[in-house]
Amino acid sequence: MGGGNGQKSAMARKKAQEKLEGANKGSQAKTNSAAMSIKCNVCMQTFMCTSTEAKLKEHSENKHPKEDFFRCFPCQTPEAKAAEITKADADAAAAAKAKLDAPKEKKKDKVYKGSK
Repeated sequence: MGGGNGQKSAMARKKAQEKLEGANKGSQAKTNSAAMSIKCNVCMQTFMCTSTEAKLKEHSENKHPKEDFFRCFPCQTPEAKAAEITKADADAAAAAKAKLDAPKEKKKDKVYKGSK
């Protein structure tokens, strides 16, 4: 005969816990290594994509005092950043256009029992 609210709450907690356990499968190290997208061209040390320009300048000044900052990190030049932004804008615009141009699915007519 079904259960009360306590049983429903317990089932909801159990499903939520299973969902969280399923999402946590896999290695965080793989995700972190994929995020290492900035690389010093002098020593080939990699930095996470969320590294600030101050951290990169600190690395450049401490490890390579004779080298220019932009020699270490050419991706941090104003021209490279502007190109990256325009590329991201172009990609977003292309995705929006593709979404608009995609053919829309026709809804199927519902067939009711005994309507034939």
